[in-house]
Amino acid sequence: MKISTSLRRVVVLASLGLLAAGCAGNPNLDPAHDRYKALPRICDLVSPATASRVIGTSLQTDALSVETTGYCAWTYRDLGSEGAHAMERRLSLHVSLHRSSDTRSGSDGALEELDRLSEDSPNHFERVLGFGEYAVRSITPGGVDYIIVVGNLNLKVGYSGRDVDSAGRMAPMPREQAAEQAEVLAREVAANTART
Repeated sequence: MKISTSLRRVVVLASLGLLAAGCAGNPNLDPAHDRYKALPRICDLVSPATASRVIGTSLQTDALSVETTGYCAWTYRDLGSEGAHAMERRLSLHVSLHRSSDTRSGSDGALEELDRLSEDSPNHFERVLGFGEYAVRSITPGGVDYIIVVGNLNLKVGYSGRDVDSAGRMAPMPREQAAEQAEVLAREVAANTART
């Protein structure tokens, strides 16, 4: 079951509120009232210390940012070690900025994107608390995804990894480890975003 039923209620109530507020000239529909006017520095939302500890010490960073969307990806790969080891760890962070319009606030736009992303995904998302204003999480065999709303920003955090076992075979990182480490990363992203 997707999270869309409860989120739809939120969106419908927000839409009704916007309609009523629109008749009264709601100033919150003005982009000047959006919490975030521009994208944060996305790669700065995860500290170097956390990235080294959770992803790996010899990691590569890739980033791209345009006016209202951008991403940062951190990748660690160890292709040369012998025996059982963590072969790859990858964190991706996609951020979208939503601006208010005549009919919708930027925050509502970020919530609508959360709903769309979770509905379009083949994975099951569940509501989680303690991450921004609203957040959902999906744990899959390949990793963990979070979608987090902070103000008028939508943040999609993806964490995955592969290990090599003692027989030299590749396998996804242990599910419990992936969930634990993804939570550390998602909490830091949400907290650092809220502070910007």
